[in-house]
Amino acid sequence: MKITINQRFVLLVILATIFVLALLKGIMQTSDGGGLTAANSEVLINHPEVGRPDPQAASVDSGLTQPVLINSASVAEIAENLDGIGEAIARRIVRRREQQGPYQNFEQLKAVSGVGMAKIEANKLKISFEIPQSKD
Repeated sequence: MKITINQRFVLLVILATIFVLALLKGIMQTSDGGGLTAANSEVLINHPEVGRPDPQAASVDSGLTQPVLINSASVAEIAENLDGIGEAIARRIVRRREQQGPYQNFEQLKAVSGVGMAKIEANKLKISFEIPQSKD
C-alpha cells in the first residue's frame, strides 16, 4: 500500500489535531479529575497574585521621601536626608548657596568641597533644585 504526499499531510493534520485536543482536555481538567466549564477555566491560568499596595508599608519600605530642596534646606535637613553628607559638608553647601546664589544643577553642587560624583549619584533622586516661591 502506497501513501501519497497528500495522504501523509492529512494524516499529520489529524494527528496534530488529536494532540491539541488532548492538551486542551488536560488543561480543562482540575487536579482532582473533574471537568471545568469555559466560564471558570480562567482560574487555572497561573496569574501572579497582585494585591493592593499598603500605602503605609510602601512609604516605609521604599525609602521614598520628599526631595531635599537644596536651595532652601537647612544644614540639619541636608545632613539628615542625604546619604554620605554630614554636617560639615552640609554647612559648605549652605555657605556656597548664601555666597553665590541658588544651585541650578548637579555640576554646581559638585563644586562644593566634599561633594563628588559618588555622593551626587547616591542622592540624585533626593535632591531638588526648585526655588521656593515667597508668599507675597
